Amino acid sequence: MSTLNGSYREFTLDNGLHVMLQNTPTQTISGRLRVNFGALNEQAGEEGLAHFLEHTLMTGGSTKYSPEETDRVRGTFGSYNAMTGLDRTFFPVDMLSEDLGLYLDFVSDITFNPRLDATRFEEERQRVLRETSDAKSNPAFKDNQAYQDAFFGEGSPHTYFILGNEDVIRSVTPEQMREFQARGYGAANMDLILVGNLPDDVEELVHRNFGEKPAGRNTKFQFPKNPDLEGRTLIHTHAPELYNQDQPQESSAQLSIGVVAPTETADDSYAVGMLTKILGGDGNSRLFQTVSQRKGLAYGVGSQYAGQNNSGSIYVGGSIQSTRADEAIDAIFEEMKGMQERPVSGKELDRLKRNSRYGIAKAFETNEGHTNAIETKYDKNITPEEHLAKVDAVTPADVQRVAQVYLPKDREQGKYVLMLRDPLKQ
Repeated sequence: MSTLNGSYREFTLDNGLHVMLQNTPTQTISGRLRVNFGALNEQAGEEGLAHFLEHTLMTGGSTKYSPEETDRVRGTFGSYNAMTGLDRTFFPVDMLSEDLGLYLDFVSDITFNPRLDATRFEEERQRVLRETSDAKSNPAFKDNQAYQDAFFGEGSPHTYFILGNEDVIRSVTPEQMREFQARGYGAANMDLILVGNLPDDVEELVHRNFGEKPAGRNTKFQFPKNPDLEGRTLIHTHAPELYNQDQPQESSAQLSIGVVAPTETADDSYAVGMLTKILGGDGNSRLFQTVSQRKGLAYGVGSQYAGQNNSGSIYVGGSIQSTRADEAIDAIFEEMKGMQERPVSGKELDRLKRNSRYGIAKAFETNEGHTNAIETKYDKNITPEEHLAKVDAVTPADVQRVAQVYLPKDREQGKYVLMLRDPLKQ
């Protein structure tokens, strides 16, 4: 399977903009402008500005495009969006090939020369305030924050609240926002990925629209290594919103169990990925078959592995019967113990390896799949072919070994965080 073929190429403009291009036999183009400037680049008194800025860049216009023209251009594309992350802000687009020139002109102007129209600025301020208020009023918000603080450590960058502080959002002026934008939105702080039916003059178009933009400075955030857990942390809270008024005995509780796992580039990460899929990855998994189907203790239960540059976690949990919560938790720990004591079958492992190969093959039927592959190659220095080779190399003994290393021994012995949101707890 050739995924990153000879048409994939990359170069860097004199001002530092990193560009990655790949041709595919399609009629469309997927684009992704990444700015290495996100919520964690905020300073004291700026909490929430990165997300608010992303909103205003979507609607507030630029020196070249009025707010009304901005709306029109955005509607021209198949899709155009923006998202704020902890360490980056993303501007993804899907469009016809013929609209590439318009897109590059548009996205370069709104990101480097925002108008921050006063009317739109106030409209977005109110939207962000509502979004922040809604998130904080969600009954699960405080509980989930407590879970994250226990897992990553209170004040960890991994737990930073992207939506920010409502007082900051209420008081910030367009002038202050412009100063904030200028600090992080420089060409040397950006990556541009274009995949699809690219025209012959694509490099010229990139140079024309971005080549004269200021370089700025690189503000990419470096996450610290996630600390190991010292022992067990149990969080058991009342969750009345989960109470089933019609059938109280059918009320569900939400269970989350987290353990520290290897980082996404560590050798063990591939075996851990297989471990979590076998344990609770789908309807054929051990948790689903035993805890949900055979014992009837859960409405839905599973596990997954999440790896990042300097941290990793295994999550186990789901929706369990509140009246039989202890029994369900015992059953889940019993399945984790089984992964430690007995090797998985080669047949079980081969099924998941084939599923992984299918998933990657299917992804490369789309421009977005190629875009993700290029992004992964650049960020993590691994190709899909290399990833599959590492997955194929995982043995039943590897899965058993990482289960012994990372999963808790039982409910009493092990380092983990357990949160149970229970409607029957008073």
